[in-house]
Amino acid sequence: MIKRLPFRIGAHTAIALLVANFVFAIAAIAMQSDGEERSKRTPPTKSRDQQLTYLQRVPSNVRTDIFVGDEEGAQRAQQLIEIYKILESAPTIEKVRKYVSDDYIQHSTMLPDGPQPLAMLFSSSAKQYPVAIDVHKIAIVGDFGMAHVNFRNLATEDPADLGVAAVDMYYWGKEGKIVEHWDTLQTVPTHSANPNTMFLKLYGEE
Repeated sequence: MIKRLPFRIGAHTAIALLVANFVFAIAAIAMQSDGEERSKRTPPTKSRDQQLTYLQRVPSNVRTDIFVGDEEGAQRAQQLIEIYKILESAPTIEKVRKYVSDDYIQHSTMLPDGPQPLAMLFSSSAKQYPVAIDVHKIAIVGDFGMAHVNFRNLATEDPADLGVAAVDMYYWGKEGKIVEHWDTLQTVPTHSANPNTMFLKLYGEE
């Protein structure tokens, strides 16, 4: 038979435990106060914490900023502008093939290779909606080019459509036509953590 003995602690032990609990409580309060003080000193890093929420704006007057280093670059920049004009109006395979090679390599996951799928995609949208392609920036370096673009009303007639922001990247072949394409796309959100818009160039502007 197991005999249970009563658990007793001495007065000194009890006092020690009380002191320890008191110290822990004070430390916890101090840590909490320190954390609150740090949060007051340290600016919030998340936009929602900063309470900076701006309505996204799409520029109504579009200016194409062109960055090139030579005459060939200027010609290729003009080619890109012409291609986007074709795609937003009435693209045909013949018109697209003027600038896009039959060996066109497509890296966008939306389309197969070749100029025909590109023409067909935008032709379908242009027949249904008031497609608008705003070309905001073009940069050409050698055989490589980039365009910062907003595709609006590709799938809606809503005049308030904010569009799809795109960075299109191109590579020119020896025949002077575009032979390869990459892109990255983002639906333009309704709100932003800053008032700068996704498209305008502001630095150095008066």
